[in-house]
Amino acid sequence: MYLIYRHLLNTAAGPFFFGWFVITFLLMIDVLFRYVDLFVSKGVPFLMATEVLVLSLGHTFALSVPMAVLIAILMSVGQLAADQEITALKASGISLWSVLLPLLFGAGIIAMGLTAYNHYVFPESNHTLANLLFDINRKKPMLEIREQQFTDMSDRLTIFVSEKDDKTGRIEDVTIIEKEKPGDLSPRITIATWGRIIPDHENDSMLIELHDGEIHERPDKEVPEKYQVIRFGQHNLNIPNVEKDFHASGRQTRGDREMNLKDLWAAAAEERHRQEKTRANVTGLAKTMLTWQWKLLDPDLRTEVLGNRPAPPEGPDRDNFLDGKFRASLIKVDRVVEQSRYQEKISDSYRVKENRYLVEFHKKFAIPFACLVFALIGVPMAVTSSRSGKGISVSLAIGVYLLYYLFLVGGEKFADRGRLDPFLAMWAANFFLLALGIPLFIKSARESTWFNFSLKSRKADPSASVSGDSV
Repeated sequence: MYLIYRHLLNTAAGPFFFGWFVITFLLMIDVLFRYVDLFVSKGVPFLMATEVLVLSLGHTFALSVPMAVLIAILMSVGQLAADQEITALKASGISLWSVLLPLLFGAGIIAMGLTAYNHYVFPESNHTLANLLFDINRKKPMLEIREQQFTDMSDRLTIFVSEKDDKTGRIEDVTIIEKEKPGDLSPRITIATWGRIIPDHENDSMLIELHDGEIHERPDKEVPEKYQVIRFGQHNLNIPNVEKDFHASGRQTRGDREMNLKDLWAAAAEERHRQEKTRANVTGLAKTMLTWQWKLLDPDLRTEVLGNRPAPPEGPDRDNFLDGKFRASLIKVDRVVEQSRYQEKISDSYRVKENRYLVEFHKKFAIPFACLVFALIGVPMAVTSSRSGKGISVSLAIGVYLLYYLFLVGGEKFADRGRLDPFLAMWAANFFLLALGIPLFIKSARESTWFNFSLKSRKADPSASVSGDSV
């Protein structure tokens, strides 16, 4: 059996590396097209461009390895079945379960290696790549202005253009948002029909020449009812210090895809703690409001709410006094309700962040486990399609992986929006394919079909006789 197991693993090794190379190359095509123009326009050195491409392989490997396992199973087992080796093994008393065992073992080794990669290597490579791209984008941010996108020129200036001509610098439908400081809720908004970008490389600045537009702003932030609109035929906006020499910023902050398992779990726990604090705030607001209402109903405690001023005697003054207190009560209730809703929104934002961290946490286990799932479902698929050639095997692999990828991406979107539990979102694809793969493998191992139709013949009645019509 050892020789047979070794033969099966050796047969699958070649297709695995072939599939890994091909799938990685196909996934990297998008990366190449995305960054070639950026490298040319920014004049990034060749070695730095190569570093970006190498670091971009990090997230590609996490997706290409499971698919390579499926391709390896389909091509290797399919070839064995086409060469009648599977039939020979069955004739020797070796079942399809014995064929699956070494392949599952190999897939398990790859899954454990991929899990370790997702924990130790992938977050660091992603963090290094994010820092490198961040530093490159700081070099010449004017070249990063893209059509139909909001581009942050700095933490105080954001620009949006619907169309851009890189040769002439002409831009159409321009919107510029200027903030006095980061987080300003009342920014200055400039809208123009068209304009031009005029770079000044000598002074490291950029002039935006705007035509036919308006400037919307609040001149006094302390007086919200004041609002000012300035219409112009031409308006020039100068942005200094936009071009910077490349240097490593040493960025320390990490996104969810730049964290290992320990960091993700700790970040999710922190967001969960913040949710508990906001819920406690909502409970405190409700408790304060109920206490206030109780004091208002209790004659002995009512003076704490109404004040030491006694209510006037019967008459218009008393009615006005009570009406004022009633309106004050309504305002207090409205404020409590508004504050509670605000706290709920804050809690929802914390829950979204927690879900993102948990999605990445479970993804680091779910994707490697897919190697085992693909090995289980790949063996019966390979045996069934062995006579159709390797092209069918690759097509089946792509079809299965597309289904898996749709489950993965859809589950991630639903989990990020709080509509699905992160665990179920990331493991749904594995559960679904297992539900298909287990009965499919059992049927193939038993060499039985999915649907059996049996036609029962009628028994002949000995007493019955066929006689012709008498003439």
